[in-house]
Order: sequence, then C-alpha cells, then structure tokens
Amino acid sequence: MSGCSSTTRPLHDLYRQPDSRWVTGLIRFISASLLMMLIGFHLLPDVGRIQTVFYLTLLPATLLLLVWRRDWAFLRSWQFACFISVPLVLAVSTLWADNSTATVERDISFYFKVLAYFVLFYCALYLVMEQRGDEMLHRWLRWLIVLGTVSCAASLVVYGLDGGFRKLYRIGGISMQNNIDKTAMLYGFHVLFCCYGLSLDSRRWRSLSWLGLGLGCVYIVVSQTKIPIVMAAFAICLAAVVSHSKVLRVLVVLGAVAVLPAAYLLLYGDLPLLHRGAAYSIRLELWAKSLEGFLQSPWIGTGLVHKQFIELDHVLPHPHNYLLDVARFAGLVGVAACLWQLFAVAFIGLRRDQLLNWVPGMYLLWFGFGALAMLIYAQQPLVKPSYIWIFYWIPLTVLLVRNQLVAPVEKAVQNDQQEPSRTRNHQTLESHG
Repeated sequence: MSGCSSTTRPLHDLYRQPDSRWVTGLIRFISASLLMMLIGFHLLPDVGRIQTVFYLTLLPATLLLLVWRRDWAFLRSWQFACFISVPLVLAVSTLWADNSTATVERDISFYFKVLAYFVLFYCALYLVMEQRGDEMLHRWLRWLIVLGTVSCAASLVVYGLDGGFRKLYRIGGISMQNNIDKTAMLYGFHVLFCCYGLSLDSRRWRSLSWLGLGLGCVYIVVSQTKIPIVMAAFAICLAAVVSHSKVLRVLVVLGAVAVLPAAYLLLYGDLPLLHRGAAYSIRLELWAKSLEGFLQSPWIGTGLVHKQFIELDHVLPHPHNYLLDVARFAGLVGVAACLWQLFAVAFIGLRRDQLLNWVPGMYLLWFGFGALAMLIYAQQPLVKPSYIWIFYWIPLTVLLVRNQLVAPVEKAVQNDQQEPSRTRNHQTLESHG
C-alpha cells in the first residue's frame, strides 16, 4: 500500500478576510479539537468528558468559522446528504413516537439538538480537510498509533495489578467506561493502525508499531471479544505483507494462524470464535424480539424514543444491531438511509487505487470493521459523541468528506488525460477525410 495526497483549496474567496490570523487560527483550533476527541476516546474513562470537549471546543469554533465563511456550497452535495440522512430520518421519527413506550424519555428538542451536532461535526471536518487534505489523515493515523499503544499498555498494567493474568477474567480497559466489547474494538482498530506504522521509513515508528501490535493482540486475547479477534488476525496478516523480511513474514503469519488459536485452546479450552457460544443465541433472541417492533409499523417505524429496553429472560437496553434498532424506530425509510451510507462507502472504496493506498485504505478498513461491530454491539446511531462515533461516524465522515474534496480534482485529471486522445482521434479523422 502506498500513500496519496489530495489537493487543498486556497482560502481566497472561501472566507471574508482570508488572510487574517482569525480564520487560520480557528482552522488550527478546530483541527486540535478533533484530535482532542480522539485522545479522549483512548484516555478518558467517562464518555461524558469527551462530550464536554466536543461542546466547549469543536462546536463554538466551527460556528465562528462558519460565520466567516462565504462559500456554503459544500452543504449542497450528495456526500453531505448521504451523511445526514440517517440522523435526519431518526430525528423526524420522534414526531410520531409514543413516549409512553419509552423506558427513558427525552424531549423532542433533544434529538434535533443532536442532529445539529452532526451537521456541525461534518462542517468541522470538511473545513479542516479542505485546507490540510490527506496530510491530516496521515497525522491522525500516527497519533492513533501512539494513543492506542499508551492506552493499551496502561490497561494491561491495571489488569495485571488487579490479578487479571492469574484469573483471566475479561479485560475492560481504562477508557470507554470500562466496557469490555467497546474497548476491545478500540484496540482492534489500534492493531490495524499499527500496520500503517510498519510502512513508515522511520525505525522508531516501526518499533513503536510492532510494540503496539503486540500489546493490542494480547489485550484482544484476554478481552475474549470475537470481532476484535478477527481484526487482530487480519492485522497480523497485513503486517506480514508490509514487512520486508521473508522470515518475519513467515513468523507473523504463523502467529495469526497457529499461535492465536493455540493460545485460546491453552487459556480457555476452545477456539476463539467458539468461545462463549451463548453470545450468539442471546443475540438471535434479541434480534427476533426487535423485529416484532418493526412489524408494528414497517414503513416509518414506531418513532424514536431515547431508551426502549428489550425484555427477554433479563432486560437489555437495545438489540445490539443498529440496523434493527433503526428499523424498529424509523422503519424501511430509516433502513434505506443506512443502506445508502453503506453503498456510498462501497462506491467510494471498491477501487484499486483507493484500497491500495494507506489513505483512504486504512479509513475504509476502520469503517468496515466498525460497521460490522455496529451490527453486533450497537444501538441506533443518533447519539451524542460516544463509542458509536469512533466505530462509525468518524470514519464515515472522513471518507465522504475526502471524496467530496478529491472527486473534482480526479475528474479534472481524467478530462486532461482524455483530451490528447480526443485530439489524436480528430486529427486521424481529418487525415482520412
């Protein structure tokens, strides 16, 4: 995989007073705010603190920059329409919801406020990437390697001090409110990002990435969480491809296909994807129960309420499948909006030049595994900044914004390449005429 960079746009004609320090300062501040959110997911124990960072830094700075903005045409794009379709459908569905069915209620204004957060988040990422392009996305990956390694090491130290390596209970981590599945996914993303670090020329980055990959795989094994196990095996194989040493490639592949399953057999007595098999049957029951709500109003759903717990042998807060949760609240209209987003990413990413570049290839992997996790762990996605954002919304927004910025440049290049061919054909016709 190689790197690529997108063309950035000059400030001229985009902002009033484009040469002022005010505009460039706000762009830098928004960029730092986005990075602070990523730091928060890895190091802050409570998601409420991430939301506080979002409210106090990203939102006001983005609003101020939009005030100075002249060109708002970026909001009239199919990429933005695709992004906002799911939050919009879910927010509108609250207008016909029956709050008496809610386990936890929220006023309708709450959902439209969250909808505004989504719009401003898209704007923030667009305004920064418009000026910084792919360089910002490469920088993010390097930051995520460092953050993941530090966070993972701290989690393993805490786990060891608590006697975890003797008892082998499932590890929860230091962030994501100590939730086992969510933190395991966080480090599943981390081991993928480490593969990017292995491709860098710097020996320090390669050493740090090998360390992060090893720590992440240890964490994932003791988390006993299935999708991150698949991610770890995939990352090990990708690391083998990136590695320049044939001997190392053989050792790394053996780690994926032999050492990881053997470790599970030794520690838990069965294979990774067979371990804790009851998790499969519970989810099937949850999904069947959720479909009952969908069948009550299949076209537009029963309307979104903040929490609507599901009762089986015990009470669970949501179906652990975001598509089914959207279906019961917003019906086929909501499902169609979700599918639009998935097909849009497939349209953007399923090209050789996209998949074989670290940017956007790594963000496509991030989104792909995140969407898979959403089908197993998550609820409907109209939420304030939380684990769903790092699973789904952040990589989705990156891919849509990047496509929106790069598509005109790619089209111009294609036209330039086709122009000499058309000229030659015209000259040939004239010579035969």
